[in-house]
Amino acid sequence: MQVQITPNDDIEVRSLAYDSRQVEEGALFFAVKGLKTDGHLFVDQAISRGAVAIASEQPRGNRVTATWIQTRSIRRLMAYGANRFYGEPSRLLPLIGITGTNGKTTTAHLSHTILQQHSKAVMLGSINTRIGDRDLESTLTTPEAIDVQRILREALDQGCEFGVMEVSSHALFFDRVFQTHFPVSIFTNLSQDHLDFHSSLKEYFSAKQLLFQRSYNPGIRWALLNADDAFGQQLMNETEGEVVTFGLSEKARIRPRSYRMSLEGLETELDFFGRTLQIKSHLLGRHNLYNLMAAAAACSLLGVADETIQAAFAGLRNVPGRFEKVSADVPFSIIIDFAHTPDALKNVLELAGQVTEKRVICLFGCGGDRDRGKRPQMGAIACRGSDAVIVTSDNPRTEDPQEIIDEISLGIPEDLSDVEVIPDRKAAIRRALEIAQPGDLVLLAGKGHETYQEINGKTFPFDEREIVRKVLCSN
Repeated sequence: MQVQITPNDDIEVRSLAYDSRQVEEGALFFAVKGLKTDGHLFVDQAISRGAVAIASEQPRGNRVTATWIQTRSIRRLMAYGANRFYGEPSRLLPLIGITGTNGKTTTAHLSHTILQQHSKAVMLGSINTRIGDRDLESTLTTPEAIDVQRILREALDQGCEFGVMEVSSHALFFDRVFQTHFPVSIFTNLSQDHLDFHSSLKEYFSAKQLLFQRSYNPGIRWALLNADDAFGQQLMNETEGEVVTFGLSEKARIRPRSYRMSLEGLETELDFFGRTLQIKSHLLGRHNLYNLMAAAAACSLLGVADETIQAAFAGLRNVPGRFEKVSADVPFSIIIDFAHTPDALKNVLELAGQVTEKRVICLFGCGGDRDRGKRPQMGAIACRGSDAVIVTSDNPRTEDPQEIIDEISLGIPEDLSDVEVIPDRKAAIRRALEIAQPGDLVLLAGKGHETYQEINGKTFPFDEREIVRKVLCSN
């Protein structure tokens, strides 16, 4: 990677930072231009706090006293520099990297549960970052490059022997995991999402592909691909790792010879690397069968015994915010799920219909400042997959909630009577619980594990579990 250093003197770098507020004496500050702000606005602040060097894509200004490192790609330099600064931890810590539209979080939790049964492991994901049994809060599905390498280094120092990471398309596009070694790279599936950021589905897929290219992921050994997904099939010819497929297709290397589903979970007998692996899990739904296959195969490739995989699956009760049942003394079921894409909402509604005795009441919204094209699609899916629909807000962010709802309504048939619009999500939840009858299932879709709501650029506490309990207590 070509860089120009002015003046070209030896300096001692004691820490790395991309946020000027985190700069310490002896730091190298990366002036990154982001989506909301520009790190160059804070160069003076970084220097005043003790930065000895600044990395930038721009030339050095006349008034700058610190060493200036100019590069063509600031994010790649930051990833490369962080990797080297922290001693290339991913070379010593075998990692499972998981990308795709849906299933990343569940597959990560399943994989981490297995690895923890085997030895101490680290997980970086959208719900939390976990080193062994210790949780750290997550703000991004995949943290910035400096944070990624720092966490991996900390995990190694604390005795972790394996790791698993959710790898988002944003993280790949912004080089947050550039040059990180993922010997096992999983592709779950791909459907419409994030087209507010990526200009097309093709560009979205191109970002995902980076995880399977040796120039980006130098440690790739196995590409674990969904054989039933069209984009997974495309990756088979484009990855530089050894292809291992999973799916329901007879051509898949990892596939169920048989499977049974009930309200208690699922059981399957897998054709597993030429042998049989019997699995019992409390997770529900065919989509979770894919997640179980991916996690089992990934951990097996890293040397985990079949018995360990079986014990881990049997012991895991649920994944937070993924078809999570709210405990309440009512004659109907209340389910919270993160489903916020058309495909995810379709899957969770199919599952809800299979496990409920009577009606499915679906409450959902769509996020603001995000892909607008999926809004009418989700409106149509909600109506097809449920008996009553309440359209409300998700995280409107800086958009007008009513405008989001209007776009969702474009997919809802005009003559449909069992549809209500209640923009206030708390009021919508109250209404859903009011109309629920014995045997019904109330699905609160879109928020899942999140305990906040973003409105007008501000973040407010919003834990649907607590709201449900308060509503029920007040009735």
